[in-house]
Order: sequence, then C-alpha cells, then structure tokens
Amino acid sequence: MLSDDSKQRIPARVESLARVRKTPFLAMEKKLVQSRFTQLCEAMPGVRVFYAIKANSHKRIVQLLQASGAAFEVASEEEMNLVLSCGTVAKDIITSNPLKSEAFIKAAHRAGVEYFAFDSHAEIEKLAKHAPGSKVYVRLVVPNEGSQWPLSKKFGVETEVAIELLEYAASKPIVPYGITFHVGSQCTNEISWMNAIKKAKLVWEAVRGKGIELKMLNIGGGFPRLTDWGRRSEKH
Repeated sequence: MLSDDSKQRIPARVESLARVRKTPFLAMEKKLVQSRFTQLCEAMPGVRVFYAIKANSHKRIVQLLQASGAAFEVASEEEMNLVLSCGTVAKDIITSNPLKSEAFIKAAHRAGVEYFAFDSHAEIEKLAKHAPGSKVYVRLVVPNEGSQWPLSKKFGVETEVAIELLEYAASKPIVPYGITFHVGSQCTNEISWMNAIKKAKLVWEAVRGKGIELKMLNIGGGFPRLTDWGRRSEKH
C-alpha cells in the first residue's frame, strides 16, 4: 500500500504500466542512472569507472552506460557476451571475481579480455595456462566496517599472502598488474576505503622492492547513495 506522498513521486507512465501488469516489476529511470554515473565520475577524477553487470544486467542499462563512456566488470561468459553485443571493446572489460571456471577464462581470453583477478595459486595456474600474457591483479582482504553486506569472508587474502602470490604470478607467463579489494556493499564509512588503500600500499611497495612494478589499484564497489554518505559525513 503506497502513501499519498509516495504516489506523488511515481511517474504517470509507471502508474499506467502498473495498472496492466499483474505481477511485481522493477521500473528503472534511465535519466537517474545516467545522473548517478556522471556524479560518480565527477567525484573521482582520474579514476576509470567499471560498471559491474551483476548489479543490473538489463540491456538498456548496459547500452546507456556504454554510450556514456563506462567500462564493465563481468563475472561470466554470458555477462561478457552481453557487454560485447552492446559495442564495448574487450580492453574495456575486466573480471574481478578471483574464482573463475576454466571455460570462462578461455572464452574471455579468446575474446580479447586482458584483466583478471586472483587470490590463490590454483587461479594463477589456470590463468597462466588458459590466458597467457594477461594482466592479473590480486584480491586483498580488507575490513568491511560500515557496509550493509560485508564481503571480507568471501574472497581475498592477507598482505603476506598477496605478496607471495604476486611473486608467484611473476614466475608464470602472465603479468602481475595490480591489486583489488572490496569494502563491502553500501558502505557508508569512508574510513574503510582509506584503510584498504593503506593496506594495498604495503603490498604495492613490498613487491616493488622485489622488482615487480604494479600499474593498477582497483578500489572495488560498494559506494552508497550520495545522500547516505552525506548523512554519515555530517556525524563525523
């Protein structure tokens, strides 16, 4: 049951659709999607924004973001094919899931995707075998304080292991290229990103001392609505 105030905020075309639909549905405002993407880009100048297809894989959303200059993060061959079908070139696609099937790695490499995440020796072996020459980045586990959906227990390794894995990757026919982390979804604690970047710096400098020059820091996702972050900042 919607309040009168809620009804006033619903566009007329959505109300019309609701009258003919017999099941629940999700209506997305493309102008709002465009606005959020623009806000994120403007808030982080010099940072390349990769949209994670798992957030919403509707083709119109993908097409809108592709036309706006977004790059994409995919986690399956199906997602990759969707992005490619919308006109995205392979160099604008990354896959940050550190656990991938051999079939997906083969397909991605064959399509021209160059960037792959890892957090284990087994994943390095798969990438070296099925995606030689690819640019790989290690998933670092970081604190997830302030996030609605913590991910710290799902993927990633600690500093010492990350260093050892990057060294191991350097011995294979792949290129140790960077570090990635994720502070959890809908994180309203900006300190989480600061601490994660500091932790990544330790790994970055440690492997530089071993002759490995990294090029990329992937700061993951989890960014909340700007209004939510604003309320959090006002308390601090």
